[in-house]
Amino acid sequence: MNNNTNSPWNGRRYYPISQYFKARFGERVGKVSVSVAEQCPNRRKDKTGESAGACIFCDEWGSAAYHLEKDRDLADQIRHNKKNVQRRLKNKKFLVYFQSYTNTLDKIGVLKRRFETALAEDGVHGLVVGTRPDCLPERLYPLFNDVSQETYLLIELGVQSFYDEHLDFLKRGHSAKKSMEAIHNLAAKTDADIGIHLMFGLPNESDEMITETAKRINTLPISNVKLHNLHVLKNTPLATMYAAGLFTPVELEKYAGKVILFLRHLSPTIAVQRLAAIANRWDELVAPEWTRQKMPPIEYIEKQMALNGYLQGDLVMATNNIQR
Repeated sequence: MNNNTNSPWNGRRYYPISQYFKARFGERVGKVSVSVAEQCPNRRKDKTGESAGACIFCDEWGSAAYHLEKDRDLADQIRHNKKNVQRRLKNKKFLVYFQSYTNTLDKIGVLKRRFETALAEDGVHGLVVGTRPDCLPERLYPLFNDVSQETYLLIELGVQSFYDEHLDFLKRGHSAKKSMEAIHNLAAKTDADIGIHLMFGLPNESDEMITETAKRINTLPISNVKLHNLHVLKNTPLATMYAAGLFTPVELEKYAGKVILFLRHLSPTIAVQRLAAIANRWDELVAPEWTRQKMPPIEYIEKQMALNGYLQGDLVMATNNIQR
């Protein structure tokens, strides 16, 4: 792809998930986040009452966008949050996003009832399930396959990195090999869409690592990626490290360079859910300050790409040879 080629995504410099969903559903689709999971494997206590401890970046709420609504039942959460999404996007179709903590730790019967409750709500056309690569036991695949045969199902895996040194730093509790296994198992045993979360701004993160990550993704059965910048929240192990001078988050300019490098090596057929994370709970954000804002970081990244004539995938030499 030539750098001077006009964008194929209505003027955007990368393939946004909104356009991916619009092509799939015929119109704009909104994600309705809900919080029903209570734990993750790192937080779960063993027989001695001990736990491995949360990932170093994770606060007490996990990734919950609406953490104060956990006391509502699932149907109420969907209806309440759907109104907020519809007010903003003016859409009629929705995906229910099981977001916080690890949503595949409960019993199959519990998960099935949750999925049925979500799909019974007016305007809901599919499900998005957030989980970890090490929390996909064999008994889950028949359920996922049944759901994916009947409706749209997207499984979002918190991969974060394909490098074990980074996973160890984050105290993820799983390996890069486990992420690869999870991706291949989901593709082989279900018809679910597969998305992965990645973090940039990790210690000793080289340009080569970022490039190789994009190239690896191009060979995997993944339809979309979601990018996060590693930021510091109060009451997390990372906050302790930051206070001790053991970790410094990257500033926007450097983070943008990492994202742009990644996107240029990423296949243009893979949709991008997000370019940067935003601190949902501003009162808990320690650093960096730019993480408080949603649109300015995205606009900055796209502006840099436009100024330099960059597009997602412009460094992918032979997209038609990518294994999908």
